[in-house]
Order: sequence, then structure tokens, then C-alpha cells
Amino acid sequence: ADYYEKHKHPNSPAMRDPNPVIILWPGVGLFSFAKDKQTSRVASEFYINAINVMRGAEAVSSYVSLPLQEAFNIEYWLLEEAKLQRMPKEKPLSRRIALITGSAGGIGKGIAERYIQEGACVVVTDINAERLAETEAAMQKKYGKDVFLGVTLDVTDPESLKKAMQAICLKFGGLDIIVNNAGISISKAFESHTEEDWSKLLDILVKGQFDVSQAGVKILRQQGLGGDIINIVSKNALVAGPKNVAYGTAKAAQLHMSRLMAAELGEDKIRVNVVNPDAVIENSNIWEGGWAENRAKAYGIEVKDLPAYYANRTLLKESVKTSDIADAAFAFVSGMLDKSTGNMLNVDGGLAAAFPR
Repeated sequence: ADYYEKHKHPNSPAMRDPNPVIILWPGVGLFSFAKDKQTSRVASEFYINAINVMRGAEAVSSYVSLPLQEAFNIEYWLLEEAKLQRMPKEKPLSRRIALITGSAGGIGKGIAERYIQEGACVVVTDINAERLAETEAAMQKKYGKDVFLGVTLDVTDPESLKKAMQAICLKFGGLDIIVNNAGISISKAFESHTEEDWSKLLDILVKGQFDVSQAGVKILRQQGLGGDIINIVSKNALVAGPKNVAYGTAKAAQLHMSRLMAAELGEDKIRVNVVNPDAVIENSNIWEGGWAENRAKAYGIEVKDLPAYYANRTLLKESVKTSDIADAAFAFVSGMLDKSTGNMLNVDGGLAAAFPR
């Protein structure tokens, strides 16, 4: 601000963001600070080149910088300002960093891509390193390297979670949105469930949601900027279906935990909301491991008929796609629902049994 006041002209454009772009911390290093990853990366590359110029100049003589008035005249040149004014409006999720668990495919990947398209920097995570690598390669080709980070994450492993949070903060500087999407499904008759089935579902779905949220909230509170937690649950949190006791119980626990989190985190301006999908078959791991076969058996149909069965049982007679869930996950963080917390949005084509009241 002092620089601007000392060097401005009567017709100079208004002062721009007064925050520093480059921060030098003696003994630690260089930090680059800007509205997005690309701008901060380019600024740091320019500054490192400037350091090399300074070093070269000092090797033969001395380095002399441009006079501040000349620098100001370039920075606040009216034609430069005209160019800046024509730049596209910032997207709704610009300057926000989102962590999405279980996002190398299916619903999680759909949400990740939607968030990137809306301007966010996205952290894509998965327990399957091979699948994650394939997703990283596809995303880099499609969106470039500055808008996403791939991190292998096991939501049941505290050390894996700690490393993921460190990687996020080092790459992007913080965290604003947490989407708990990681999950598995086990469909068995009541008497066929094992203790291992029960523990696995509760560990991944319930404790995983708790642990990731707790680690993320620690960062959100330190930042003091509020934030969003979106929990991808299921219509099974509300509907009692056949051969589904452990999965449905875990989903119900996820749903009520979300309400409890919302009640406690509101004072920190951290919103907690739920999206309840149903029967999202597209690119989903949920149909592996015998789930599709068991659901088909429970309904007395063949596996190939599941998509049509799920669509026809809805009020709208529509199949639910990953993009539908991504739309809902975006709606909660888009700025349009900033006064909403502790709520859930069913995206199931319309199932009367899942109506909350």
C-alpha cells in the first residue's frame, strides 16, 4: 500500500491485492502466494530466475534493480489494467482446495472433475495405487498439473492419513473442502455376515469418515476461514432393504454422525452436509466383489437387469449417474447454500421410502 501511494499517478487504476506474492523466510526458503497454483508456480519460477540474474550480476559487478517508479509504471500501466479487466470472472470454487477420498473412479472421480471445472484445486485419493496412477495420468492430460494432486490414502491407517494431510498443505497451502466418499459394500443375509464384514464396513465407512474429518477440521480451524464437509452416504441410511444389515447400519451411522458434526462445528463456520446417492453403477467399484450378484439375488433378478430394475423403481424412472452426485456435491459448496448445514440431499431418482419425513 505504501508503494502504491508513493508512486501512483492521478489516473492510476485502483490498488490491486496488497498481499505479497513472494515470501522469503530466512533459513527455510521461498513461499509463493497467489490466487491459484499456476500463478504461484509461475511467480516462483520467475523469482528463482531473478535470483540467478542477481547471482550472475554480483559475480562480475553489482546488481541494480529497476527504479520503483519505473516498476510501478509498468505494473499499473493503463493498457495492462485494460487487459486484466477483460479476464474471465473467477469460477465459484476458485482459491479453494478440496480433498476427496476414494476418488480414483466412480462417484469420487466425478466430484473431483466437477470441482476442477468449477475452479478448485483437488486432491484425488485412493487406496488402490495403480488405479490412482491411471486417474492422475488422465487428469494431467485433461486439466494440467496445477489443479490436482494424487495421494495414496487408506482412511483406516492413521499414518497414511497424516502423510496425506502433510502432502496437501505442502502442495496447495491448506484445505477448504472435505468430501468423504471412500467406501465399500458387502451384501449378505443377516445370518451370513461375519465379524470381519461388520468391522471392515464400520472401519472404512464410519471411522474413516470420522478420522478424515477430524484431521481436516484441525486444518480448517487453524485457517479460521470456515469450510465444508460433504459426506457421501446412501439412501440405505434411510431405507431398510434386504440382505443389507451391516452396510445399512454403517450408512445410518454416517448420516447421524454428519448431523452431530454439523451441530458442533457450526461455531467455526464449518458446514457439514450429506448427499445420499442410490444405485450409481457407472464406473463404480461398489459392484465388484459379489455385490451386484448378491443384490440381484436379493431382488430375484439377473445381474444384467439391475440398471433397469433400479431405474424403474424410482418415481422419475431415471438412472442415477456420477454426474448427478457431482452436481449435488457442488451445490453445497458453490456459495448458493452457505446458510445450509446439517442437511441431506437425496439423489436417487425419487424413492418414497427414502423421504426423510
